[in-house]
Formats: sequence, C-alpha cells, structure tokens
Amino acid sequence: MLLIKNATVYTMEEDAARQNCDILLKDGKIADIGCNLSADGAEVIDASGMVATPGLIDAHVHAGGFLGGDLNEKTDPITPHISALHAIDIHADDFTAIHKAGVTTCCFIPGSANVVCGTGFVAKTAGKTNLHDLVILDPAVMKCAMGGNPKGYGKRGKAPETRMGVAALLRGALKKAQDYLAKKEAAGGDKDKLPPYDAKCEALIPVLRREIPLKVHCEQFDMLTVIEVAKEFGCDYTIEHGWACDLYADELVEGGGTVCFGPISIAEGYGELTGGDVHNVKVLDDRGLNVCLITDGPICGPQILLISAGDAVRYGIDHMRALRMITVNPARALRVENRVGSLKPGKDADVVLWSGVPALDTSARPLYTIIEGKIVYQD
Repeated sequence: MLLIKNATVYTMEEDAARQNCDILLKDGKIADIGCNLSADGAEVIDASGMVATPGLIDAHVHAGGFLGGDLNEKTDPITPHISALHAIDIHADDFTAIHKAGVTTCCFIPGSANVVCGTGFVAKTAGKTNLHDLVILDPAVMKCAMGGNPKGYGKRGKAPETRMGVAALLRGALKKAQDYLAKKEAAGGDKDKLPPYDAKCEALIPVLRREIPLKVHCEQFDMLTVIEVAKEFGCDYTIEHGWACDLYADELVEGGGTVCFGPISIAEGYGELTGGDVHNVKVLDDRGLNVCLITDGPICGPQILLISAGDAVRYGIDHMRALRMITVNPARALRVENRVGSLKPGKDADVVLWSGVPALDTSARPLYTIIEGKIVYQD
C-alpha cells in the first residue's frame, strides 16, 4: 500500500483541484481519495507542497522501435496484419525516458511509411520487465497514413505515388475486407463456404466492426479524405498530427473523430508541416471535439507533452482543458478511460507528483512517477 498525504490533487473528474488531499493506493488500484486518510502498514509520501495528477497519456509514440527502423515495413503499402507489439524494445533509451517525464501510458504504433501500417497497442511505460505485461489493450488502433509519407512508394515504381493513389489504396483495402467479412458472415458455421483465409482482411475486421479506430497520419486537406472514407465504411477514426486543423473545423466537428495534435517544436516546412502551432486546436476544443496532444516520440521527447499543454495555456486554452488533452481525452480516444486518465477509486493507481502545477507553472517537474501503485521514478 502507498498513501500520499497532503497533496493538491487534480483528479480530472472535477473542474478544480482538491487542497490538502490524500490518495490511498492498494493492489495496483486507487482505493480512496479524501482528507485525513490512514492505512495501517502503508508506505507514506508526505506530498505537502506537491501537486498530484493522473499519469500523463501520450496517444501517439514510436519509442522503442522507431530508431532501429523496425516500425516501418516498407515492402508493401498495405500491411494491416503486422503489429507494433513485435517491434518495441522496452530497454531502449527512448522508451526508458518516458515515465521519467510523468507519462505513464502510451499508444505505441507503427510508422507512417505505408497506407495501412498495422496495429498499435496501449501499454504502461514502466513497472514490469516484459512488454506483454505492460500492455493494457491490444489491438487498440489500426495505424494508417495519408499524404507525403506513403507517396514514397512512387520512388520505387510502386503505387502510391500521389494522394489519389493513397486514397484509392485505403479504400481498396477496406472494400476487400468488407467483402471478405460479408462472405464470412454469409457462411455462418459452414466451413466449406468460408472464403480463403486472408490475414490482411482479418486484421481489418475490427475496424469495420468499430471495435478499434483507424488512427490516420494526416494534415491539411488530407483530413477531409479521412472523414469521407470513415463515413463510407462506417469506421471510427482519429486524426493524427492534424496540422492546420483549424481550417477544417466544421468538417472535423461534424465528423466527430478525435484530433491527436502535434507534435509542436517541429519546424514549419518539415515534411509537409504547416499550421503546427497548438493554438490551432482551440477552436475545436471550444466546440466540444475531443482533442489530445502528442509527442510522436522519439521525433520529440516525452517532455514535449507537458510543454505542449503549457503552450496551449499560453495561447488562451483554459488550464484544465489543456490538462484534459494529456490525460482524460487520450484515455477516451484510446478506449481505456475505465482504467486510466483520471484519479478515481477503482482506476489504476497511476499518479504523478509534481513540484508545481503542470502546464501552468513553467518550472513544474515530476518528483514521483507511480504506476499501478509502485514508485517507478523519484527525482
């Protein structure tokens, strides 16, 4: 057991902080939150002067696999059947840095070299020695990519070479899977009527059944293509990066998918990046769209998540709204809000103790990172 005493607590279940508040962690879960809590035999942290929040959540990372080139399978533009789970080394430096920045949960995904890139998973960032023991949802998303990245196949004389080709290949993969699923359902339990097994189509069935979303790398007007394709096939989706999203606010709000914005700190003109300032999400947040901030790690380090939230505040986004973009909003987008994203009895005991109010106090830094009730980092 671990008892945190006398903290200023942002539960993210409420609109304001609780002062001089205690949090009791037991068996990997939050057991209680309140004043003057006690527990026999518990390890106690006197958090006077500290600020407690849920562990931060990064909805878009490649850490542990990207630097070695293991998250881009560049031999085929359509690879829904491969998984980022088989490419992540939790002992890599970029992975082990994550929890030290107060980030306790991430969605690990393939890179964006392909049109359909493969499945991603949600996992904790420390506390176990085996990656599979860190996983809390797999598969969680189907990573896809629009725009310049998959157009790279054209240099090798393969489709796609244009945005037209990218859109056509995405539609083609979903249509093939749709037809495959229809044949499977029509066959019922008759094995003789089943279509020949197709691993790619099988991997896309959870997308068509809205069990996992398309998680699509795109920016500028590519976002409109994603909305159109998702509507055509009845899929859920999240917009990844979403640079210049303010130009398409009406369409994005109507479409209803989450926008995972970022990272900031990338130079204008890098790749196809324009419109990368975090103030571009304010209009979407004001209109009720679910917005997350991301690092694209290791493109940017994990500390950029907190810096992004602080930048949002600098641009006039309410402090609590900015904190939601790195806690409860990504939890909702990743469909793991029953476990992480806020401090509430019964949820996972993922807590970060800060030296100041994160995203508001520019000097705030993690003093303790706690995952499932265990201290995994102490400043």
